[in-house]
Amino acid sequence: MVKSLQKQDFQSFHLVIVDNHSGNGSFQKLSEFYSDNQQITLLETSENLGFAKANNLGIDFLKRNYDLCKIFIINNDLLFQDNTYLSKLTRFKYDINVGAVGTNILDSRNLQQNPIYERTNLLRLLEQNWDFFFNPIFHSHHNVFRKISQFLRQLRPEKGDYVRENIFFLHGSAILLTENYLKWSRGFYPKTFLYFEENILKIIFDKTSLKMTFAPISGVYHKEDQSSKLAKQDESFKIKLLSENSRKAIFLKLLPAFFIKRIMSDN
Repeated sequence: MVKSLQKQDFQSFHLVIVDNHSGNGSFQKLSEFYSDNQQITLLETSENLGFAKANNLGIDFLKRNYDLCKIFIINNDLLFQDNTYLSKLTRFKYDINVGAVGTNILDSRNLQQNPIYERTNLLRLLEQNWDFFFNPIFHSHHNVFRKISQFLRQLRPEKGDYVRENIFFLHGSAILLTENYLKWSRGFYPKTFLYFEENILKIIFDKTSLKMTFAPISGVYHKEDQSSKLAKQDESFKIKLLSENSRKAIFLKLLPAFFIKRIMSDN
């Protein structure tokens, strides 16, 4: 990721790399390469904080040390394939109610990851929580639970409806958080470890009258999510996290905007 970033024609940035307690010697290797590079800061956590808190650590560092409130969040398994990508992104104009900007992201199958056409309304969140929590326990044993799940899926609009209505949220592997959001917010909702961060971010934006916008800029390739790797290793742990975080999303959906701002405030 760093080498492809260094090839960008736009270089007016400061890069913070957060080693989220990888335990594989990555921090030592990065230190050997970049400790003398004034453009790069290396941070290491003493434990695995999860996606949200680790990113918030980097956001907080940039806000406090460089007074930056326009921060591009990228995964370590992201590659820049177009050397003009950052130039195009920095020139992209957005309104004062835009809190995040996303662009085209190709995955390992050469499929488009962004934007994610999905609702975050209460009915959809309740349906997801049903699937994540009840189905693993009861689905294979009780026909009634299968029928309820099938009924809920029938109520769900087709993906084409979301596309036509422009209902989406942005993928978290490459997302620009703007000053309209970060001037008062810490970044990502900190009480998740993995999964649902983007859904929850969209809920926070809806509650605080901010929008996500999509810029049709190409040039980034996402090799594989850390969440995908984890899912292959431990399906039960994945379901547990999805269930917990979907309930947190429902909780935030029901909170008034005032409390959302207090929770997300960086003061």
